[in-house]
Amino acid sequence: MRSIPNIPEVYRRFPPDYVNDIRGWAFDQRTIRENVGKLLTLDIDFGNICTLNCPSCFRKNNNVDVGTSRQLGFDDLSRVILDAKKLGLRSVKFLGAGDPFENHGFLDFLRFLKSEGIVPLIFTKGHVIGDDALVKKYFGYLGISRGEDLVDALFECDASIMLGFNSFDDQLQAKLVGAPVDYVLARNRSLMMLSERGFAASNPTRLALAVNPITKSNVAEAFDIYRWGRLRNFYAIVTPTMISGRARKTGTWNAINPSYEQLIDLYAKIYTFNIDSGLQTLEQIRREGISAYAGGHPCNQVSTGVYVTLGGTVLSCPGSEVAIEGDIWKNTLSEIWDASSNRARAGKFNCGCIAKDGKSIPTSLYTDVMRLVEQHYTLEMAL
Repeated sequence: MRSIPNIPEVYRRFPPDYVNDIRGWAFDQRTIRENVGKLLTLDIDFGNICTLNCPSCFRKNNNVDVGTSRQLGFDDLSRVILDAKKLGLRSVKFLGAGDPFENHGFLDFLRFLKSEGIVPLIFTKGHVIGDDALVKKYFGYLGISRGEDLVDALFECDASIMLGFNSFDDQLQAKLVGAPVDYVLARNRSLMMLSERGFAASNPTRLALAVNPITKSNVAEAFDIYRWGRLRNFYAIVTPTMISGRARKTGTWNAINPSYEQLIDLYAKIYTFNIDSGLQTLEQIRREGISAYAGGHPCNQVSTGVYVTLGGTVLSCPGSEVAIEGDIWKNTLSEIWDASSNRARAGKFNCGCIAKDGKSIPTSLYTDVMRLVEQHYTLEMAL
């Protein structure tokens, strides 16, 4: 069975001023130039509770948390945020280690960020937002007992939501999050409520479909999901697996990764759609370069921020467990940032993907996709 939420299109053709990003994530070229050396963003964990069992989870079965007995709590994270503000912080992405909506105090922390003028971006599978019983379980103490009430609260906190959406096929989607098939009902209800509340009514949007990771099981429908989402003003996160957590071992990520031909074809289709629909121009793509996120904004997290894990380890990027920059318990965030490899990349707009390049992202992907896109439009002009 295929579940496609009944959400109307927003665009058939994108306006000239369309921002190809989700609010708060990446930074444009001007911002990068004007803020060289500043720490503009943080990836952080909030709790480790998650009742799902995603087979490629980047945080479960990882090496980073091994041997760590102390975890960053509410007050510790608040201190990190205040320290980061002194370095230029503008936004925070919640990655894990569990689903943040299953961890106590999360909405309180979002309200703290709102009071500090920090934009929160939240990765979630949507199973809490779309289930009133779970909403009441985790947020009833705040008088929030329905999904609609939680969505209202998130909207007021200026949050952007990256909702897990790996497949239109119910059975496959449930398998990819390690949940019963009725999980899809909660996910779809989450998307409907978020859309109806206006998360996709702005430019840039505040709502994304996290189609990642692209694997052998969902690569064939990834373009259809991308197109469906973009026409509804949902940003789409399309990229292969991270090299961390359950997929950190070469044999594991290699076993689930699409073939070179499948990836190149997917990326080229997406960029062709972007040009044909006015989402991007060929000149813009030439100028910015191909992104590690197919059709999306180039990644510059590793030139503008770091990842602070639940145990206090600071990494260059959540996609890899090997690029360790420091320990928040031993050094200040300022000291770690100043000495980091990410700080050394300051000013770089398109960083590719330091974790995936040469692994789940083929070394030649960027040049090969650009070549195919150029060839497509050269041939089109000739005809």
